[in-house]
Amino acid sequence: MKLIAHRGKITKADIGNSKWSLLNALSKPYVDGIECDVRLTKDLEVVVIHSPIIDFVSDGIGIVKYMTLKELKQYQFGSESILTLKELLENIHSNKMICIELKEDSRELADKVIDIIAHYIDLNIVIISFWYSSLKYIKKRNPAIKVGLLIGYSLNNSKIYNHFDYNFFSYHYIEQIDMHKQIGFFTINQKEQVLKLLKRRSDIYIITDVSYELSKLEQPFPH
Repeated sequence: MKLIAHRGKITKADIGNSKWSLLNALSKPYVDGIECDVRLTKDLEVVVIHSPIIDFVSDGIGIVKYMTLKELKQYQFGSESILTLKELLENIHSNKMICIELKEDSRELADKVIDIIAHYIDLNIVIISFWYSSLKYIKKRNPAIKVGLLIGYSLNNSKIYNHFDYNFFSYHYIEQIDMHKQIGFFTINQKEQVLKLLKRRSDIYIITDVSYELSKLEQPFPH
């Protein structure tokens, strides 16, 4: 299995989507990649944040899309200021997988991300999202960009058979993992669930908050 640190977290105590967590995760030999979330600010900057509001992840109050980057930078997100996608990518010197999740179904966001990653062609970037239309648009604009569809929570059930590079499933789709394309499962944090997956197929990607714990699992199930 290949472990992808969800929002850069390798333990549940880590602060997700922070520069420290994301870069720290990439430095760990048992981590095969990281996942981060991106949104657009009012002035069309791409920032790394999961929630559309900042109230619960910072010492400020507001909605990301109605705030400029300068306004957002005045607040503390944990012990850091908010991270932009550019700031993250310019500090990565690794061929591990970088999963960038689009949190908005927006061509503006898709275009901005495409333009940013064009400057980092040496990085192993995959754009992922629940938004099928955004991924389809990205593939149409640049077929060379790797994309992955998130499938779960009653979203994209009818879109399992697609022309994207990856599918990332919720755990409830365990019966679907015999498909030929590269696949993964997201936010799986339980050893029992992982072992059940590995009995079926061991070459999967697992996006998890507990990479350190799961890295200790024995993997007796070859692909």
